[in-house]
Amino acid sequence: MATAVRSSKKALTLCLFQSLAGVIFGWSNSEGGGLFSMSAYQRRFGTCDAAGICALSTTRQSAITGLLSVGATIGAVGSGTVASKLGLRTTCMIFIAIYLVGAAIETSAMTTYGQICVARLLTGLGVGATSGLVPVFQAEASPPRYRGLVTGSFQLCVTLGIWGVSMTNWGMSKYDGDVSWRITTGLQMVWAALLLIGFLFSPESPRFLAKKGRWEACQKNLANLRDLPIDDPAIAEEMEEVRAATIKDQERGNARYAECFSPKDRILWRTMIGILVQIGQQVTGINFFFSYGVQFAQTAGLDSSYVFQIILASVNVLFSFPGILAVDRAGRRPVLLWGAGLMFAGQIIVGAVSKAHPDSKVAGDVLIAFTCVFIASFASSWGPVAWVVCGETFPIRLSNLCVTLGTGANWLFNLIIAFAAPQIQAKIGTGITFVWAGCLALSFAFAYFCIPETKGMSIEEVDALYLSRTPAFRSSKFKADQTVTEKRANEKHYARSTHTEGGHAKPSEQSSARTSAEV
Repeated sequence: MATAVRSSKKALTLCLFQSLAGVIFGWSNSEGGGLFSMSAYQRRFGTCDAAGICALSTTRQSAITGLLSVGATIGAVGSGTVASKLGLRTTCMIFIAIYLVGAAIETSAMTTYGQICVARLLTGLGVGATSGLVPVFQAEASPPRYRGLVTGSFQLCVTLGIWGVSMTNWGMSKYDGDVSWRITTGLQMVWAALLLIGFLFSPESPRFLAKKGRWEACQKNLANLRDLPIDDPAIAEEMEEVRAATIKDQERGNARYAECFSPKDRILWRTMIGILVQIGQQVTGINFFFSYGVQFAQTAGLDSSYVFQIILASVNVLFSFPGILAVDRAGRRPVLLWGAGLMFAGQIIVGAVSKAHPDSKVAGDVLIAFTCVFIASFASSWGPVAWVVCGETFPIRLSNLCVTLGTGANWLFNLIIAFAAPQIQAKIGTGITFVWAGCLALSFAFAYFCIPETKGMSIEEVDALYLSRTPAFRSSKFKADQTVTEKRANEKHYARSTHTEGGHAKPSEQSSARTSAEV
């Protein structure tokens, strides 16, 4: 037991530190909601009329928000191929450097709107790549019993990034000068620099080294992650598992994106689950509230729109903790199903109340309360669990490629929502919540019929679950059924062995008796 605790501590520390990638994800994706309402930002990058009144058009808001998603989609999908050649650690460090360049350009922007666009595209490349690769590294490096906790911590850091940028925007909104928005954009470089330092101290993925045939380095890094001597029996045992899986993968040749869509071994099915669970996370409407929450509050008639944003961000952080704990205790499926149901109720109530009583103070309070219910339900369910499901669904050989496809889908729908949501809200106001409610109903059905329960399983056991074609709604019993089947098989083998030995004993005894009689 002491060895297990010791072998988990270092891997957990490194993997949790890498979750800082979630901070830059949340920060970059949500900063616009506050910046767009700052007068100094509007003067710099908006358009001014003859009276000197400046504003940032919805088209420019959508472009600034959407270009991050364009870069992130490209970074997420493209980084999988790069990581297959250079490794997870090296690839992440390259894209973090690209992110830092983009953040520096954004912070130093003067009056050129195009400069902001270029900066957002570059930061998007960095965010997209790290959001796709970090969960893969965490799924490979973390002990199976803690994989849900570790991978779910990525979403916790996303919520911390959203909360941090909301607090910063609120604090800086009191200032009229350029410092109001430069502080917000500049702080993202701090989190990226810390993430880069974390990767400098992290070893390369042992499984990547195994794919390259660098077995000594693989064993050394595995021992480093487990904080055990290189000749420890536990390291030897895990190395055998890695070696067997690697040899099996090498027999199939180099991984290609085309294989992610192959029906063999149910890879296509698994790819679609990874893609759809990430799309499901987006179409809940969560990023609409954090990208355009200030504008939504103004549309709903709330006075303190920045405070509304802080309330939502605080609820998001607070309820991420029960979600991270529940994913390894209650399981993936129950958390997803309950979360979708509660979010659906929250969106329906918010839309109905705001439409029925648009100017009522009581209605405003109800809107805040049930928007918080929606945010809390997301933070404790689809927020962390979507990353967990996507990170553990695929065989090691294809995980880089398949996970980045799922992350790319996440960012693609983020892009679609960034451009479409402001236009939809301009026409139907707070009725946009009914759109999210319809998407949530579909997400509930998808989770029930398609996403299996993988709580406590190793990556190899997850692979066996999919190959068994067990229906998702019966998957929670798969591991127990496998144990029972294996036990029965061992009992039958033992019985046959005993019977065979008994059968051979009688002739031997008869021979001995004859020999004695002859003597």
